Amino acid sequence: MDVDHVVAVAVLLPFAAGSLIKLGIVSEKADAVQVISNNVTGQEGYIHWFQEKHGTVFQKTAQLSTIRKDNLDIIIMAPDQEKGKSMEVICPGAVNEELCLDFHRYDLSSCRAHLLEPHLPDQLHSTIHIISTLQWSSTTIFSDKKHRSDSQRLSNELFGLGVESELVFVKKDGSNLVFLEQILNTIGMDRAKHRLRFVLMCSLPHVKQILREAEQWDKTFGQGSLLRHFSQWLLLLSRSSLEVIEDMDLTLDHLAVMSRPYPYYDSRELSQMVLDAMAEVLSLEHTYNNSHTRDAFLQIFGSEHTMNTLLYTLLWKHNGRKLSRVKRSWYDASLNDVFPNLKLGLNERELRAATLEFLPFVKRNEINGNLIFTHASIDLVDHLKSVLNFTCSFTEPEDGEWGLPVCGDLSNFTGVMGMLQRGEADLIAAPMGYSRERDHIADFLPSVHESYNGMIFRDTRASSKLSSALTDPFRWQVYAVGGATLLGVILLYFAIEWNNPFYQEATSVEKQLKPASAIDAIMYLLGSAIHQGGVHLPESCSGRILISFWWMFIIVITSAYSGNLIASLTVTRNTPPFTTFDEVFEEANLKIGLLGGGVLRGALETSNDSQLLKLREKIEASSEIDSGIYNPSFSAQMKKVMTENYAFLNDVTELEMFVTTSCNVYILKEKFLPMHYSLLLPQDSPLTDMFSKEVTRVQEMGLMKYWLKKSKPTQKDSACPSIEKGAKPVGLEKLAAALLALGTGALCSGVCLLFEVILKASTQLL
Repeated sequence: MDVDHVVAVAVLLPFAAGSLIKLGIVSEKADAVQVISNNVTGQEGYIHWFQEKHGTVFQKTAQLSTIRKDNLDIIIMAPDQEKGKSMEVICPGAVNEELCLDFHRYDLSSCRAHLLEPHLPDQLHSTIHIISTLQWSSTTIFSDKKHRSDSQRLSNELFGLGVESELVFVKKDGSNLVFLEQILNTIGMDRAKHRLRFVLMCSLPHVKQILREAEQWDKTFGQGSLLRHFSQWLLLLSRSSLEVIEDMDLTLDHLAVMSRPYPYYDSRELSQMVLDAMAEVLSLEHTYNNSHTRDAFLQIFGSEHTMNTLLYTLLWKHNGRKLSRVKRSWYDASLNDVFPNLKLGLNERELRAATLEFLPFVKRNEINGNLIFTHASIDLVDHLKSVLNFTCSFTEPEDGEWGLPVCGDLSNFTGVMGMLQRGEADLIAAPMGYSRERDHIADFLPSVHESYNGMIFRDTRASSKLSSALTDPFRWQVYAVGGATLLGVILLYFAIEWNNPFYQEATSVEKQLKPASAIDAIMYLLGSAIHQGGVHLPESCSGRILISFWWMFIIVITSAYSGNLIASLTVTRNTPPFTTFDEVFEEANLKIGLLGGGVLRGALETSNDSQLLKLREKIEASSEIDSGIYNPSFSAQMKKVMTENYAFLNDVTELEMFVTTSCNVYILKEKFLPMHYSLLLPQDSPLTDMFSKEVTRVQEMGLMKYWLKKSKPTQKDSACPSIEKGAKPVGLEKLAAALLALGTGALCSGVCLLFEVILKASTQLL
């Protein structure tokens, strides 16, 4: 039945099983009766459509009086949007029947023959239940004059449940959230997160004002994260306000709306609501008295399907922020139902990360004009992105520095620290060394690396040093002991052989077993040293025993010599020119530099250690003759190391990366200034706690060590011959000593030959 411009609905409810149920609706159309029945329960009902009487107020009142005479149980006066009239419900015959007129102010169950104390409005009752479900320990209720009474009642009810509430009346000057600054200063960031619970019970313009203030306040004091990710908001609004909230494009993650329907309905909506409610009443199998059945109809009519409070939550969608109806009713909704974004971390928020190249943690690559950063620290950031659900963009500081206060001013840092301080970055993605100055403007996450600072330098003597392959296998002490041993064995051999009774026997004399000369014995012992021996072996038992043990000694020595000789010819092994800082300080021509804008420079300038004071003096002296020793570029510093008489101070881990892939450079064995490295967030960042927990978990699982190992170069990445895989040809420089020895032997042989020729010629003349 098509009904237009419904004015009123009249409901007649007899209650015995199988009895008649009658409804009446006032309409623009002629009077009519519609029969409704339920085949299961056997109950039937009539809907009476009453044609509206136009005219004066007295004429309309007369029509209503006529309807009352039909012994109706409920009369619903339809809304009229043009006249600003909302829906009214009248229960004829009930005590204080007017209390039943406003579905938006009183619980429907209060419309009884003997009226009890009215309950809270349905919307407030829903709000109290939701706050209890969310387990809020405290809340701030914003209200205006229109809602003053309801907000005070809500505050009192929450107090009875143990929820501390503060009632704030909306101010037009935009200072509604000023009290949050005092909370932050008093209890700190982490505890303040649990106090950011808000209920807005005010008009739509005031709601918009407070939400805009919240976003602006968050940018100023909460680093764009405190209210965005950690506050929770409940808005009590009419359903007509939902689109307005969506169009605000808010960034607040956790916002829900307790919404009542718009107070005006067209004829189709109202008729369908009445039909649905009547059909459900007819389906009831129990027998009710008049009062109970009237309440049942009102309860159904005001249920979730018609007029009851609905719960919406603000979600992130591809096309912006959209309110989504909570599938469960507010009565059994859980925390994740009301605020589903709680389980979504940072909700794909984009964080701006500042970084510089710092091997093996961050490696900078430029591909098609785009900066791409890789290695261990970026792997850590990628892990955090996955777990905490955010995206990240990377950028570099224009000055290329890590960051120091300008002229000691802690309010003005350079480099990546300056970007973090000025709000140009939300995160520093490269590990940063700790310092007191940096701690004033940033939150250090748990340490991801511990290391020392060291010095790298090049051996400038290598080009003028002649390789001595024949003497490299042993240290000079070994040669000294070996020579002394050979001399001792020669003397002992002479003593045994020349004084041995064995050679005095007639048989020995007859066979001439005794060595002919001392030269024969010496040549035999020298020959055995090169595994050749000689012609004349000792015939005596004691002599042979001595020679046997001499051979055992020679075999060990020559085997060690041969092995070391092979190794020295195939593996480059240079000795660094310095091993301690004292030796470095003695080198007058050596310049020393470090990265400008790094934490090491600040640490040296404030240190009172005697050795570091000397090091600082050396650096200052170097700066007078070379202005580039504070260049912030690592590659520029290493270029100076490779081309000049220059030493560079930096973290040992990064220096080891360069030594592994380069040749003829060394790291001083003596280290200094231990350092802890961490990722950084802005000071008092609301995100510090969640980031710290995840970084700690990464460290406990050993992921950071794995990423570091993966980022470090291996031997196959080195350009140094000493660690190349497989055999390689020996260069002429390796054989320089052997060729020199051969030339010396040839010279000695020639001199000997010349001496023999002269001796022979002189003998013939005589």
